[in-house]
Amino acid sequence: MDVEPSPLIVSPARDWSELPLDALSTIFMKLGTIEILMGAGLVCRSWLVAVKSPELWRFVDMTNHQMVFSMNGGPETLCAMAKVAIDRSDGRMESFRAQMFVTSELLDYIVSRANSLKSIQLTNCLFLWTHKLGRFASKCPLLEEIEFSYQKMLPELIRHIGSVHPNLKCLRISLPSIYEGGVHREYDDSWEDMKNEEAFAIAESLHELRFLQMAGRCMSNEGVYAIIKGCPHLECLDITKCCDVDVDDKLRSHCAKIKCVLLPKPMGWSSLPGFACQIEDKAKTMISP
Repeated sequence: MDVEPSPLIVSPARDWSELPLDALSTIFMKLGTIEILMGAGLVCRSWLVAVKSPELWRFVDMTNHQMVFSMNGGPETLCAMAKVAIDRSDGRMESFRAQMFVTSELLDYIVSRANSLKSIQLTNCLFLWTHKLGRFASKCPLLEEIEFSYQKMLPELIRHIGSVHPNLKCLRISLPSIYEGGVHREYDDSWEDMKNEEAFAIAESLHELRFLQMAGRCMSNEGVYAIIKGCPHLECLDITKCCDVDVDDKLRSHCAKIKCVLLPKPMGWSSLPGFACQIEDKAKTMISP
Protein backbone atom coordinates (compact mmCIF):
# COMPACT_ATOMS: atom_id res chain seq x y z
CA MET A 1 0.00 0.00 0.00
CA ASP A 2 1.35 3.36 -1.01
CA VAL A 3 2.05 5.73 1.88
CA GLU A 4 1.54 9.35 1.16
CA PRO A 5 4.52 11.51 2.16
CA SER A 6 3.94 13.88 5.01
CA PRO A 7 3.62 17.46 3.90
CA LEU A 8 6.67 19.60 4.51
CA ILE A 9 6.38 21.91 7.46
CA VAL A 10 7.08 25.42 6.36
CA SER A 11 8.59 27.53 9.11
CA PRO A 12 7.15 30.99 9.35
CA ALA A 13 9.41 33.70 8.01
CA ARG A 14 11.45 35.32 10.76
CA ASP A 15 11.00 39.02 11.21
CA TRP A 16 14.50 40.25 12.06
CA SER A 17 13.12 43.66 12.90
CA GLU A 18 11.51 42.16 16.03
CA LEU A 19 14.79 41.10 17.64
CA PRO A 20 15.37 42.66 21.08
CA LEU A 21 17.49 45.78 21.04
CA ASP A 22 20.22 44.24 23.20
CA ALA A 23 20.53 41.32 20.76
CA LEU A 24 20.72 43.69 17.80
CA SER A 25 23.38 45.76 19.55
CA THR A 26 25.46 42.65 20.20
CA ILE A 27 25.27 41.71 16.52
CA PHE A 28 26.11 45.23 15.34
CA MET A 29 29.20 45.32 17.56
CA LYS A 30 30.65 42.65 15.26
CA LEU A 31 30.42 45.05 12.33
CA GLY A 32 32.76 47.90 11.53
CA THR A 33 31.82 51.53 12.02
CA ILE A 34 31.48 52.23 8.30
CA GLU A 35 29.35 49.09 7.72
CA ILE A 36 26.93 50.20 10.42
CA LEU A 37 26.66 53.73 9.06
CA MET A 38 26.22 52.58 5.47
CA GLY A 39 24.02 49.53 5.98
CA ALA A 40 22.61 48.31 9.28
CA GLY A 41 21.00 51.59 10.29
CA LEU A 42 19.17 51.87 6.96
CA VAL A 43 17.29 48.55 7.05
CA CYS A 44 14.29 49.39 9.22
CA ARG A 45 13.14 51.57 12.08
CA SER A 46 14.01 49.10 14.88
CA TRP A 47 17.53 48.63 13.52
CA LEU A 48 17.96 52.39 13.32
CA VAL A 49 16.97 52.66 16.98
CA ALA A 50 19.51 49.94 17.85
CA VAL A 51 22.41 51.59 16.03
CA LYS A 52 21.78 54.85 17.88
CA SER A 53 22.70 53.26 21.21
CA PRO A 54 25.69 55.21 22.65
CA GLU A 55 27.32 51.98 23.83
CA LEU A 56 27.76 50.94 20.21
CA TRP A 57 29.95 53.97 19.52
CA ARG A 58 32.41 53.85 22.41
CA PHE A 59 35.06 52.48 20.02
CA VAL A 60 34.96 54.02 16.55
CA ASP A 61 37.22 52.46 13.93
CA MET A 62 37.23 53.95 10.42
CA THR A 63 40.35 52.26 9.04
CA ASN A 64 41.13 49.60 6.43
CA HIS A 65 37.93 50.07 4.44
CA GLN A 66 37.64 50.40 0.68
CA MET A 67 35.70 53.62 1.07
CA VAL A 68 38.66 55.12 2.93
CA PHE A 69 41.18 54.08 0.29
CA SER A 70 39.08 55.32 -2.64
CA MET A 71 37.91 58.58 -1.01
CA ASN A 72 36.63 59.97 -4.31
CA GLY A 73 35.95 63.68 -4.15
CA GLY A 74 37.86 64.35 -0.94
CA PRO A 75 37.36 63.66 2.77
CA GLU A 76 33.99 65.37 3.24
CA THR A 77 31.80 62.25 3.12
CA LEU A 78 33.90 60.28 5.59
CA CYS A 79 34.18 63.29 7.91
CA ALA A 80 30.38 63.61 7.87
CA MET A 81 30.06 59.91 8.73
CA ALA A 82 32.57 60.30 11.55
CA LYS A 83 30.52 63.17 12.98
CA VAL A 84 27.42 60.95 13.02
CA ALA A 85 29.35 58.31 14.97
CA ILE A 86 30.66 60.94 17.41
CA ASP A 87 27.16 62.37 17.96
CA ARG A 88 25.70 58.92 18.57
CA SER A 89 28.32 58.19 21.23
CA ASP A 90 26.74 60.95 23.33
CA GLY A 91 30.08 61.89 24.86
CA ARG A 92 31.03 58.29 25.72
CA MET A 93 33.46 57.60 22.86
CA GLU A 94 36.72 56.24 24.33
CA SER A 95 38.64 55.39 21.16
CA PHE A 96 38.76 56.89 17.67
CA ARG A 97 40.77 55.33 14.83
CA ALA A 98 40.98 56.74 11.32
CA GLN A 99 43.30 57.04 8.38
CA MET A 100 43.81 59.49 5.54
CA PHE A 101 40.57 61.49 5.70
CA VAL A 102 40.72 63.29 9.06
CA THR A 103 40.83 67.08 8.86
CA SER A 104 41.62 69.78 11.41
CA GLU A 105 37.94 70.69 11.47
CA LEU A 106 37.00 67.10 12.40
CA LEU A 107 39.54 67.16 15.24
CA ASP A 108 37.84 70.27 16.61
CA TYR A 109 34.50 68.46 16.36
CA ILE A 110 35.86 65.51 18.37
CA VAL A 111 37.24 67.85 21.04
CA SER A 112 33.86 69.53 21.47
CA ARG A 113 31.91 66.27 21.89
CA ALA A 114 34.19 63.45 23.11
CA ASN A 115 34.92 64.16 26.76
CA SER A 116 35.69 60.49 27.50
CA LEU A 117 38.30 59.98 24.77
CA LYS A 118 41.25 57.84 25.93
CA SER A 119 42.75 56.76 22.62
CA ILE A 120 43.27 58.57 19.30
CA GLN A 121 44.92 56.76 16.38
CA LEU A 122 45.44 58.69 13.15
CA THR A 123 47.45 57.33 10.22
CA ASN A 124 48.54 59.18 7.08
CA CYS A 125 46.15 62.09 7.70
CA LEU A 126 47.63 64.72 5.40
CA PHE A 127 44.76 67.19 5.89
CA LEU A 128 45.88 67.98 9.47
CA TRP A 129 47.88 70.96 10.69
CA THR A 130 50.50 70.27 13.37
CA HIS A 131 49.28 73.02 15.70
CA LYS A 132 45.81 71.42 15.64
CA LEU A 133 47.29 68.19 16.98
CA GLY A 134 48.76 70.11 19.89
CA ARG A 135 45.47 71.84 20.64
CA PHE A 136 43.66 68.52 20.41
CA ALA A 137 46.02 66.93 22.95
CA SER A 138 45.47 69.87 25.31
CA LYS A 139 41.68 69.55 25.16
CA CYS A 140 41.45 65.77 25.82
CA PRO A 141 42.49 65.28 29.46
CA LEU A 142 41.91 61.50 29.58
CA LEU A 143 44.20 60.51 26.69
CA GLU A 144 46.35 57.46 27.39
CA GLU A 145 47.19 56.40 23.83
CA ILE A 146 48.18 58.56 20.84
CA GLU A 147 49.10 57.57 17.31
CA PHE A 148 50.12 60.08 14.65
CA SER A 149 51.81 57.80 12.12
CA TYR A 150 52.91 58.43 8.53
CA GLN A 151 53.06 62.19 9.08
CA LYS A 152 55.46 64.81 10.40
CA MET A 153 55.95 64.85 14.16
CA LEU A 154 57.83 67.90 15.39
CA PRO A 155 59.88 67.58 18.59
CA GLU A 156 58.03 70.64 19.94
CA LEU A 157 54.74 68.79 19.54
CA ILE A 158 56.10 65.78 21.43
CA ARG A 159 57.22 68.03 24.29
CA HIS A 160 53.82 69.73 24.31
CA ILE A 161 52.08 66.35 24.54
CA GLY A 162 54.40 65.46 27.42
CA SER A 163 53.50 68.68 29.22
CA VAL A 164 49.74 68.10 29.01
CA HIS A 165 49.85 64.28 29.27
CA PRO A 166 52.90 63.36 31.37
CA ASN A 167 51.33 59.97 32.18
CA LEU A 168 50.76 58.94 28.56
CA LYS A 169 51.08 55.16 28.26
CA CYS A 170 51.24 54.51 24.51
CA LEU A 171 52.71 56.51 21.62
CA ARG A 172 52.91 55.44 17.96
CA ILE A 173 54.64 57.70 15.43
CA SER A 174 55.78 55.27 12.74
CA LEU A 175 56.91 56.25 9.24
CA PRO A 176 57.28 54.14 6.10
CA SER A 177 60.82 53.00 5.44
CA ILE A 178 61.45 54.63 2.03
CA TYR A 179 58.29 54.33 -0.02
CA GLU A 180 55.33 52.54 1.45
CA GLY A 181 51.59 52.97 1.38
CA GLY A 182 51.74 55.87 -1.07
CA VAL A 183 53.90 58.03 1.22
CA HIS A 184 57.35 59.17 0.07
CA ARG A 185 59.92 59.91 2.76
CA GLU A 186 62.17 62.80 1.73
CA TYR A 187 65.75 63.39 2.86
CA ASP A 188 67.78 66.59 2.58
CA ASP A 189 70.94 68.14 4.04
CA SER A 190 69.20 69.02 7.29
CA TRP A 191 68.24 65.42 8.03
CA GLU A 192 71.54 64.62 9.78
CA ASP A 193 71.05 67.58 12.13
CA MET A 194 67.51 66.51 12.98
CA LYS A 195 68.43 62.91 13.74
CA ASN A 196 67.38 61.88 17.26
CA GLU A 197 65.42 65.10 17.94
CA GLU A 198 62.19 63.15 18.31
CA ALA A 199 63.84 60.49 20.46
CA PHE A 200 65.37 63.12 22.76
CA ALA A 201 62.01 64.91 23.06
CA ILE A 202 60.31 61.64 24.08
CA ALA A 203 63.03 60.85 26.62
CA GLU A 204 62.69 64.33 28.14
CA SER A 205 58.91 64.52 28.43
CA LEU A 206 57.19 61.09 28.38
CA HIS A 207 58.65 59.20 31.33
CA GLU A 208 55.59 56.98 31.94
CA LEU A 209 55.43 55.36 28.49
CA ARG A 210 54.77 51.59 28.38
CA PHE A 211 54.51 51.18 24.60
CA LEU A 212 56.49 53.13 22.02
CA GLN A 213 56.42 52.53 18.29
CA MET A 214 58.88 54.61 16.21
CA ALA A 215 59.33 52.36 13.19
CA GLY A 216 61.04 54.22 10.36
CA ARG A 217 61.77 57.44 12.27
CA CYS A 218 65.06 59.38 12.16
CA MET A 219 67.07 57.88 14.98
CA SER A 220 70.46 56.36 15.79
CA ASN A 221 71.69 54.31 18.74
CA GLU A 222 72.11 57.46 20.82
CA GLY A 223 68.41 58.14 20.45
CA VAL A 224 67.55 54.61 21.55
CA TYR A 225 69.77 54.91 24.63
CA ALA A 226 68.12 58.21 25.55
CA ILE A 227 64.63 56.68 25.27
CA ILE A 228 65.53 53.68 27.41
CA LYS A 229 66.99 55.95 30.10
CA GLY A 230 64.19 58.53 29.99
CA CYS A 231 61.32 56.00 29.82
CA PRO A 232 62.19 53.45 32.54
CA HIS A 233 58.76 51.77 32.47
CA LEU A 234 58.84 50.75 28.79
CA GLU A 235 57.44 47.28 28.16
CA CYS A 236 57.46 47.29 24.36
CA LEU A 237 59.69 49.23 21.95
CA ASP A 238 59.35 49.04 18.16
CA ILE A 239 62.24 50.61 16.23
CA THR A 240 62.01 48.52 13.08
CA LYS A 241 62.91 50.29 9.81
CA CYS A 242 65.10 52.81 11.67
CA CYS A 243 67.91 52.49 9.17
CA ASP A 244 70.52 54.36 11.25
CA VAL A 245 70.19 52.10 14.30
CA ASP A 246 73.12 49.70 14.51
CA VAL A 247 72.03 46.48 16.22
CA ASP A 248 75.14 45.51 18.16
CA ASP A 249 75.86 43.90 21.53
CA LYS A 250 75.76 47.24 23.33
CA LEU A 251 72.29 48.01 21.99
CA ARG A 252 71.01 44.56 22.91
CA SER A 253 72.42 44.99 26.40
CA HIS A 254 70.57 48.28 26.86
CA CYS A 255 67.34 46.69 25.63
CA ALA A 256 67.62 43.60 27.85
CA LYS A 257 65.21 44.84 30.53
CA ILE A 258 62.38 45.60 28.10
CA LYS A 259 59.87 42.76 27.66
CA CYS A 260 59.48 43.21 23.93
CA VAL A 261 61.89 44.86 21.51
CA LEU A 262 61.41 44.91 17.75
CA LEU A 263 64.72 45.78 16.11
CA PRO A 264 65.70 46.86 12.58
CA LYS A 265 66.52 44.03 10.21
CA PRO A 266 66.99 44.35 6.45
CA MET A 267 64.93 41.27 5.61
CA GLY A 268 62.06 41.65 8.08
CA TRP A 269 61.13 41.71 11.73
CA SER A 270 63.55 40.80 14.51
CA SER A 271 62.91 40.15 18.18
CA LEU A 272 65.34 39.61 20.99
CA PRO A 273 65.59 35.90 21.94
CA GLY A 274 63.31 34.69 24.68
CA PHE A 275 60.87 37.56 24.68
CA ALA A 276 57.16 36.90 24.52
CA CYS A 277 56.35 39.12 21.55
CA GLN A 278 57.74 38.20 18.12
CA ILE A 279 55.38 39.70 15.58
CA GLU A 280 54.21 43.24 15.01
CA ASP A 281 50.51 42.68 15.64
CA LYS A 282 51.08 41.07 19.00
CA ALA A 283 53.38 43.89 20.02
CA LYS A 284 50.75 46.45 19.09
CA THR A 285 48.16 44.82 21.33
CA MET A 286 50.27 44.18 24.43
CA ILE A 287 49.29 47.44 26.07
CA SER A 288 46.85 49.08 23.71
CA PRO A 289 43.22 48.87 24.93
